[in-house]
Amino acid sequence: MKIYANQLPQELKKGLASCYLIFGDEPFQTNEARDLIKSKAKHLGFEEFIRLADDDQFEWDDLIEHTQSMSLFSSTKLIELELTSNKIGKIGSDTLKRVSESLGDDTVLVIFGSKLEAAQTKSAWFKSLSSVGCYIPIYEIEGPHLQRWLQQQLTVKGLNLTPDAQSFLLAFTAGNLLACSQELDKLKLSHPNSPTLTHEILEQQVSDQSRFTVFQLTDALWGNKPEQCLSILGRLKLEDFEPNIILWSLAKDLNLIAKLQNAKIFSESTQEIFDSARVWKNKQNTYLNVAQRLNPTLVKQALSQLSDIDKALKFYAINCPYTLFAHICLLLNGYETLSSFEMPFNNEIA
Repeated sequence: MKIYANQLPQELKKGLASCYLIFGDEPFQTNEARDLIKSKAKHLGFEEFIRLADDDQFEWDDLIEHTQSMSLFSSTKLIELELTSNKIGKIGSDTLKRVSESLGDDTVLVIFGSKLEAAQTKSAWFKSLSSVGCYIPIYEIEGPHLQRWLQQQLTVKGLNLTPDAQSFLLAFTAGNLLACSQELDKLKLSHPNSPTLTHEILEQQVSDQSRFTVFQLTDALWGNKPEQCLSILGRLKLEDFEPNIILWSLAKDLNLIAKLQNAKIFSESTQEIFDSARVWKNKQNTYLNVAQRLNPTLVKQALSQLSDIDKALKFYAINCPYTLFAHICLLLNGYETLSSFEMPFNNEIA
């Protein structure tokens, strides 16, 4: 059965399913869904909670053992399994199919991870588990849905914000649900008796927890979110964030993508490239998808432009490197007409 995250509270009123599959790239909703399921389990008397992750130390036999063995301390247990990579291989697939057949009323299995590809939702292990449980796809919340999410949070937390205060908070946290929720918690503590919070009150108190780190910039870049890239770069500029760090991060990722594109041409192993670059498993699919999506010519052009920016920074021949970084982000996110744009430097760079 497939349900959406906002339907989970109502679904839990009916009781617990044997299995929950929570997959998506928005951590706040993922954690919220997990917390709701654990809270329901505690309410029903579950006492043993086990957390597993398919890291380097993980063995699939561990999952079988936990699902089939009787506990010395409790007759009921909730097992969480985090998939750091959605490519679980034949052993993982066979194990999950076997587990789906053995789940009973005394065990609840919660599996969570990053967004699944369409083909993965048609795999045998996924069909087996979803047939005895709930699949909860997690989507990023944007536009009117984000406004509705905020209204729900205000109701739950017992807060009242003026419309302009709501707009200010959403703009400042730029879609970062966790940051927005944290700011609401702070407002609840600092203004417990205030009937309505205004834009001015928020402006005085809210700390800017928007997506403005260099890692969040690359996440937005490879997530094909050009507007978010520009917003983050604007924040980095306001903070006088060191441009060489941005330069290094973009160049590192683009060099990796170029190597992946070459590997595909010459039928070489991409895993060796990931291992050499020490790329986390949960990031590998993102880079593979970007390498497939981007034109290799654009990647080379972006690397060449970063090299020019590097020289300009060394010779103080650039007024605003953040603008040039924005140009590259747009170039890599569908604005290919910018490929003919000549980078504006103060002086001729030898």
